[in-house]
Amino acid sequence: MTILTTTLVDDTSKVIINSSGVGSETGQVLVDTSSLLGASGEPKVSIANLHYEIIGTGNVTIYFENDNEKKAVISGFGNFGLKPSENRIKDPIGNILLDSDENVSNYNIVIESQKESGFTN
Repeated sequence: MTILTTTLVDDTSKVIINSSGVGSETGQVLVDTSSLLGASGEPKVSIANLHYEIIGTGNVTIYFENDNEKKAVISGFGNFGLKPSENRIKDPIGNILLDSDENVSNYNIVIESQKESGFTN
């Protein structure tokens, strides 16, 4: 099943997207960088903040299309990115993708991405 995404904010410095889905998803586009306001040839965004509710015992993994080593693995209820020990995940060019384990019943995620470079505004 494809995830449902709704753009809440897309301004000159950030994008905030609300998403929901179910388990057993692979390579779903969470943030399509080429469609963001002011995107140019190689837009870069960071994963700055996540608010999430994962129902079930599985994990949801959020990562960059061109670098799956830089990622956030989340489960349960919580927040990623506001604690001093949790820096923004950044540098790769490309979309932010999402995978969900088969043990995830459903999830709701709000992601804030900062526009790092490759934007005209």
